[in-house]
Amino acid sequence: MDKNRTETQAGFRPEVTTGSEPTALQPDPFPAVETHPPNPQRWKTAAALLAAGGLLTACGGIGGGVYNGPFGTHEAAHLLRRATALGNSDDAAKLASLGVEKAVDYLLDQPQLPPERDRDYFENDDMYVHEWTNHWLTSHTPAAERLTLFWHGHFVTEAAKVGDYMTYLKINKLRELSLGSFRDLLYMIAEDPAMIRYLDNDSSTKEHPNENWARELMELFTLGEGHYTENDIKEVARAFTGWTAFWDDGLFYFTFDGRIHDFEPKQILGHEVYNRYTPIAEGYEVLDILLGMDQTYKYISQKLLHYYYRPDPDQAMINRGADILKGGTVRDFLKWLFTHPAFYEDETRNALVKSPYEYAVGLFYAAGKRQVAEGENLDYRLRAYLDQDPYNPPNVAGWPIASTDWLTDSVLLQRLKFIDFATSYPDGSEPAGPIDYGVFMDGAVNTLSLVAPEAQLL
Repeated sequence: MDKNRTETQAGFRPEVTTGSEPTALQPDPFPAVETHPPNPQRWKTAAALLAAGGLLTACGGIGGGVYNGPFGTHEAAHLLRRATALGNSDDAAKLASLGVEKAVDYLLDQPQLPPERDRDYFENDDMYVHEWTNHWLTSHTPAAERLTLFWHGHFVTEAAKVGDYMTYLKINKLRELSLGSFRDLLYMIAEDPAMIRYLDNDSSTKEHPNENWARELMELFTLGEGHYTENDIKEVARAFTGWTAFWDDGLFYFTFDGRIHDFEPKQILGHEVYNRYTPIAEGYEVLDILLGMDQTYKYISQKLLHYYYRPDPDQAMINRGADILKGGTVRDFLKWLFTHPAFYEDETRNALVKSPYEYAVGLFYAAGKRQVAEGENLDYRLRAYLDQDPYNPPNVAGWPIASTDWLTDSVLLQRLKFIDFATSYPDGSEPAGPIDYGVFMDGAVNTLSLVAPEAQLL
């Protein structure tokens, strides 16, 4: 079974016996995702949409004005840093030769998926971060990796609780869907066994509904604080009773268990949610209620703009981005942003702070490295030197987004120490790519340049 894929396999959707409260239902093959149970063609349609570049993008409907100023290597370097967190002068020159719109299309190509790995491939925990890092350094779609890091920090799970391999599978699914619709991402994460276990929905029953998933679904994943009530949390928790995970042959799988579901009607955000004969559908109905609310897309738009644009995006940009997300895909949103005149203004350039992991990946690439050796203990160095473990966000709220919170005096000193590790070749090997720090930091010519504060900026 391909654990990275998300297509639903026919015949495995749980069914509920009508007329009575059901017993445990048959599980889906993990990680089967069916975002619209009545429409088995949805994933084929979504894939076709992505291959075509997104409906709004393909139709030229994203609006908001298109940047028509100069697009040389200076502008291309800015685009590379924001979209991918890595690059060199050759990459910037290639993008500049394409022009801004084709350059953006090139960067937002359908994500290159890494080889599928079984659990036995990973001999130790450190290999998981090596696998992601080396894929980021060599992928022809590095923009998908920075976006995957965003979604992993948005839909948080911690490997320390759910396991490294379950986190690895979840990250792979986020990568595959990263440029698609927010609807597909939300449906996938609701069924993800790592998320179900992380937020304890596997212990949620009709007698004792667990509210963790319900609260974070609205507060952190969709609406943001202040747009729901405590009663909404209680009712959503009831609607998702029965959404659980079970262990089989070394993996957790999503399933629905009708024996622990609360079959009574629920009142959620002004809607009645009740489906006695297909109770699993109550959870999907909750997701659709959230996906029908403009606030969901404003919340996601603001976070994406903070991550890719500026720390304080204006409300007009947030609203326009929300409209694009609601009617299209994440690719549509990013193409709109990356071709927007405001994206290339002087105030936008170097306005964000690299996270430690982005700093590390960009520095490796600039130093000519396209692979980090397993024996270099990258996972430990990221935690000890840079204070970020890519598989373990600090809490359910995720990491700070492009924030000066990363730049305490102690962390900044550790970043400077990391330079020697990232740029040296102690085994005498030759760089796989050119040594070129000009995209990693504006104006950098060698490693001595990297002590400047500008090296910490995107």
